[in-house]
Amino acid sequence: MITMNTGYAMSTAVHHPARVYGGENKSVDSVSTLNSTERQFGEHFDTSSHSAVIQMMISTFGPARADLFDEVKRVGSGYDVTLKDGYKLHVSDHEVHGTASASRFVGGDASTVENANFALAVFVKRKQLSSSDSRISSSFNAALTMSLQGETASNLLKGMGMGRFMQQIPSEQLVGKNSVGVMEAHNFGAALIRDGVAHRFDRQYRPDRPYVYVLDKEGQTAKPVKRDVPVAPVDGPLVDTPSTRRGRKPVDILSGFNAAERGFGEVVDGSSHACVIKMMMMRFGPDATDMFEKVTPAGDGYDITMKDGFELHFSRQELQQATTASRFAGNNPDAVKQANFMLAAYTKRKQMTRGDQDPGASFEKVLSNTLKGDTEYRVLKGLGMTGFLRIVPPAKMQEQGAVGVVSTFGYSSALVLDGLQHSNGDKPSIVKSYGYMLAEEVPDGVPVGSSTRPPPISNVPVGVRPGNIWSGFYQGVEGNCVTVSAIKAAMMKYGQSPRGIYKNITETRDGYTVTMRDSSKVSLTHAELKTAREHSNFKGTDAGLLKDANFLYAVSAKRAQMENHEFRAGESFEAAMSTLNDGETPGDALRRLGLFAFTRSSSVQALADGATGTLANFMHSVVVVDGAFDDYGYKHPLKSSSWMDEEGTALTLV
Repeated sequence: MITMNTGYAMSTAVHHPARVYGGENKSVDSVSTLNSTERQFGEHFDTSSHSAVIQMMISTFGPARADLFDEVKRVGSGYDVTLKDGYKLHVSDHEVHGTASASRFVGGDASTVENANFALAVFVKRKQLSSSDSRISSSFNAALTMSLQGETASNLLKGMGMGRFMQQIPSEQLVGKNSVGVMEAHNFGAALIRDGVAHRFDRQYRPDRPYVYVLDKEGQTAKPVKRDVPVAPVDGPLVDTPSTRRGRKPVDILSGFNAAERGFGEVVDGSSHACVIKMMMMRFGPDATDMFEKVTPAGDGYDITMKDGFELHFSRQELQQATTASRFAGNNPDAVKQANFMLAAYTKRKQMTRGDQDPGASFEKVLSNTLKGDTEYRVLKGLGMTGFLRIVPPAKMQEQGAVGVVSTFGYSSALVLDGLQHSNGDKPSIVKSYGYMLAEEVPDGVPVGSSTRPPPISNVPVGVRPGNIWSGFYQGVEGNCVTVSAIKAAMMKYGQSPRGIYKNITETRDGYTVTMRDSSKVSLTHAELKTAREHSNFKGTDAGLLKDANFLYAVSAKRAQMENHEFRAGESFEAAMSTLNDGETPGDALRRLGLFAFTRSSSVQALADGATGTLANFMHSVVVVDGAFDDYGYKHPLKSSSWMDEEGTALTLV
């Protein structure tokens, strides 16, 4: 296993970077004119990016304030500053002094430290003035406090006015005497690269990232930055191989790529992302075009449709950010590229769907948070695997040929092959841990040319909403309210016919094969459909609507059986139906209809104002349509009900 460790220190008395990188052996004193102070235990503090970027600016343009900026003019009790990208601002003496007190910059040249603090104050002032976050824009001190917790090198370079000078180049190109660059060391830190050696705090180590930032003093931004991005030109296939047939199996899944083991004190963990992607490669194939439903070059990036139907677009710049930050490495460059592509898509989806937690968060910020670690379950859902993921006992993962993912501790995960956990070179056996596997393909069944059976669903055209969603079909007994409200919401969004809710329904000799929007496929027998009709306890005045509702219920029960819902549905179809009739968590039934990717959190007020969705509390779940909720077939206005005063879970479909 190949790993990278940003904490790999190099003593100049023993190691010889010049032999590896072609530059002179440089002592720590060569960069001692300015440095950042390492954080203490428990502190949220990191100015390594700030000092590294400022040092690179000084090396490129000069040490004086007038060198770093286009114009610095003394005005009143402060300075008017024009940055090199034309941005103008005023920073006060008080703000400059406050920055100097808080930055903890150190060094042997007092003038350099003073000018570095001035440059940092300018950056923080711009951050305050430019931010749409009221927590940052409210005061300079708030912006300073936030910045000193850590910044990405890219954000600092842009904020310092270096946008037209900054470039990213492969690390191996930054060699030789007097070569200077900045390498992102972890999610919010960076190191200065000088003469082929990374300098951070008082340590030197080998550069371990594939790309670094440099400054082109002439500002020739028209020159393309050569990046080995994980995609070919727009008019070519995603993977440059002799054959791009889908579904071929990776041959080096253990060594092809891995997430670098985190160093001491680092808050970074990509093991769950790497393990889930590997499991997807083993199930679907090694390319993003295998693991996603559709990948299309579009504009400045790529349009992606995941297997659960979620659609997104990410740019090449965002792909580059993910590639630079991921720390994926291995002996198969193509596998690394594909893994970075998958990480970019996962991060983009996370940015798009978690706005309630951090509205307006940038891709870069979401990526930084993502690389602190995720659970394997969250990664599976975020990569569109809702229709395939299965929670399995250890005995299932011990079977020959089994591929799974298991949590090891915190946000760390291990890939399981044939009952062995593979994590950072260790291979302990699975003993007690439950884990996740991906369902194998469900056979389509034997199709029938023609059938004398009555159709299992109504003849209502696809997309036509029910004429009477209230009493046309409703819950007959307590217990399956989550399923009933989900079915009603789906019908009001996509139409009454199951053919509009699902991707495909095919009649077979034994029953029906149903493919859902999240690519989950179930095979339902005629006998199971009959049993479902008898046990759903659905009531109503519309026979066609009842027929469609019972079909949706039967398919939901079959999926519950396949997924072993509540750890008992796998026993039988009847047991699966009982798990649907004894109360559930809001959202479970929408997911079993294949609609997880189309479900969004909402509010009771939004539903009262006319949005269509479901509303649930500890006791009950109801559908809400046009500001009214369903009460066992009766329509009631939501705004005048007790629901408005309760802490409920509101969901809508998009």
